Amino acid sequence: MDLRAQRLTALVLRALPYGDSDQVVQFLARGRGRIAVFARGARSSKRRFGSALEPFQLCEILVSARAGAQLLSLRESHVVEAHAGLRDDLHRLAHAGYASELAHDLTREHEPADGLFEALAGFLLSLAVSPATSARLRALELAFLSASGLAPQLDACARCGDEVAPGRAALDPAAGGLVCSSCTPPGALALGRGPRALLEQLQQRGLEGAETPLSADGSGRPADARAFEEAAAQAGIVLGAFLVHQLGRTPRSSAFLEQVGAPR
Repeated sequence: MDLRAQRLTALVLRALPYGDSDQVVQFLARGRGRIAVFARGARSSKRRFGSALEPFQLCEILVSARAGAQLLSLRESHVVEAHAGLRDDLHRLAHAGYASELAHDLTREHEPADGLFEALAGFLLSLAVSPATSARLRALELAFLSASGLAPQLDACARCGDEVAPGRAALDPAAGGLVCSSCTPPGALALGRGPRALLEQLQQRGLEGAETPLSADGSGRPADARAFEEAAAQAGIVLGAFLVHQLGRTPRSSAFLEQVGAPR
């Protein structure tokens, strides 16, 4: 017996086979956060859900709770935005997979995560129509961390609160951000001037900062696109280590990024 039904806008994070004919689908839903949904007959009959359970798609779904069942039941799923361009390029596909894994691991079931949902939706929409870049990936990581309450502190020392001298700095994942020279512990991660300026800009401007980067000289002029992308790749080493510290493990999708040579 259906206890209640709810129509949601959701992104497909992953779909796993269950038995011979069914699937368990992980969605990130606006207003509901991450939900696990049982899609009966999804594998045995294409007519029931069609292609509306493919990863990375934005869908409108109808789900219901059933007495005694742990998973929600999927009654309908309709594609709102397929993001078809993601499947035309391995680099885009690798970035989409990485983003979806982070979204899964930085959320808890049935806890609203609308900031993270909007960040992922914007990222996938942009990625579907333009090349994969390190800058956009850094913007996404920072947006996810911010939405999860885990943003690295970049405007002052994360240990003592003092100003961190301009230029090259150190980032301490255990402290939660940049550290001044007095607080820098052994093994802190070195962050060059360019990568530091890039992270500060992307933390403030989000995906817009990755699409239309500004010069670090404060003039408001466009940044050199090639130099900005190189700085983003360098910053990824440090921000990646910060993410691993927060998650407690290295994302599995990182291996596929490396395998296909996608921007990191």
